[in-house]
Amino acid sequence: METPLSQGLLITLVGMGLVFLALILLWLLMDVMVRLFTAKHHPTASETSETSLPEPTPPSAENEIQDRRRRAAAAAVAIALGLQSHYIPPVKPPSSAPTPWQMADRLNRFNPIDYAHARKPRGTAR
Repeated sequence: METPLSQGLLITLVGMGLVFLALILLWLLMDVMVRLFTAKHHPTASETSETSLPEPTPPSAENEIQDRRRRAAAAAVAIALGLQSHYIPPVKPPSSAPTPWQMADRLNRFNPIDYAHARKPRGTAR
């Protein structure tokens, strides 16, 4: 006869096995669905020749100057954006007026009612 402990252990192992089996089946199902529904496009030889990049032209002096100006402008914008993100606004000095939370705390400190002494002492049942 099986003890309750061994029976509980058997139920636990069967339950865990079923959970892992279900996870593996779901994983396989998702893998099959991804493989079925993703469209793989293999370009043909005629498509690759149409989409090829045009041959670069040799740089002329005017194009080179424009390219340097564009790079300088891009660098200036990058530096300006970098400096702008590190801007820290000045901190305002604290005001001398207390906040409502501070006022409530101060009023509670000077409250004449001491709740510890207002309770009934222990052991008195009424």
